Amino acid sequence: MNIAIPIASAFDASITGVHVVPPLPRSFVLLLRQPWRKNARKIAEQYLEKAQKLCEDKNIQFEKKILNGLPREEIVNYAKNNYDLIVIGRADWGSRLLGSVSSGVVHGAKTSILLVN
Repeated sequence: MNIAIPIASAFDASITGVHVVPPLPRSFVLLLRQPWRKNARKIAEQYLEKAQKLCEDKNIQFEKKILNGLPREEIVNYAKNNYDLIVIGRADWGSRLLGSVSSGVVHGAKTSILLVN
């Protein structure tokens, strides 16, 4: 949001915050090892609520969208809805490499993309 808000403000644009809830693993054992997955939708709501508040503070229109599925595929498909720019982090967990989601979006989207740290 530190990058998207100034861009939206400069161009009098709106922001759509997209959070993708990945599918649950097929293995019950894996699900138990990843307890955050049980609350993934609640975590998504909390994250997008914070983003919405930041936008409201700057008088930027914000729309929340929670999708279900594989993140890179859902983001690419959703971006087909006539967006001018996708702002996405390069990778999860602070990596310096290009993550699988950001890589998939870069290679699959037909929209301009801005990768941020």
